[in-house]
Amino acid sequence: MPRKRRIISSSKIYHVVSRGNERKPIFLDTDDYNQFIHILKKKQKDKLFAIYAYCLMPNHYHLIINEGENKISSIMSSINTTYAIYFNKKYDRVGHLFQGRFRSEAIEDESYFLTAVRYVHNNPVSANLANNISQYPWSSYRTYLLQSDDKDKLIEYRFLLNMLSPSLEKATKAFVNFSKEKDENIFSEHLRGYEQELAVSEEKARLFINRYLQKQNLKFEELKLRSNRTIRNELIELLKEKSGLSLEHIGKLLNLSKSTISRAK
Repeated sequence: MPRKRRIISSSKIYHVVSRGNERKPIFLDTDDYNQFIHILKKKQKDKLFAIYAYCLMPNHYHLIINEGENKISSIMSSINTTYAIYFNKKYDRVGHLFQGRFRSEAIEDESYFLTAVRYVHNNPVSANLANNISQYPWSSYRTYLLQSDDKDKLIEYRFLLNMLSPSLEKATKAFVNFSKEKDENIFSEHLRGYEQELAVSEEKARLFINRYLQKQNLKFEELKLRSNRTIRNELIELLKEKSGLSLEHIGKLLNLSKSTISRAK
């Protein structure tokens, strides 16, 4: 099947999504998230593109980006290649870290731009990784509240805030209120697919857990018993290997802490 042609944005602004191969996590600890942000800053200085929003999720990430005088494909290739080299070296692995081409959607008007930023920032809430967007540490939302003019700043926040009001104070309040609104716009299926696939993965994982427990003649609540530790750890390892879900998601499905999931061998 031929590749679908990428739609070129006349505004040079795109909503970009790149995901882990086989839906597997691309960020495993705090250092990974920080390293990716460091790479974004370095590539931004080298290629002179602008980032208006980002959100790093366990097995994919979102960017709202202006390609500037570069090509979006060149920018994304540079970012993903550099991070994949870091990740593979750190975890002693080989092969593709990211699944195929990144996905992108052209942003051509102000309304869609604002809605896309809100959608990106609300991803952790939609995926049950945070109760509200201000709690999630790996997105650009809090940058809009802190508004640092540090020379190494990553986010071009004034571009969006100026759309809301010439007054920075009023614009910030409007941004916070706008971020709380529900999305009425229906995003393209090829971008919403990430969240849909996550839901499908969780449902498949639940079915797998139920079948596994039936085979072991165990009830769900008995997994926490010390006498069933070997069985529990085997189930955790199978979920890590086959589901592509983050440690947090596996922990929620099994009603176990993230530390218990990470220690299982």
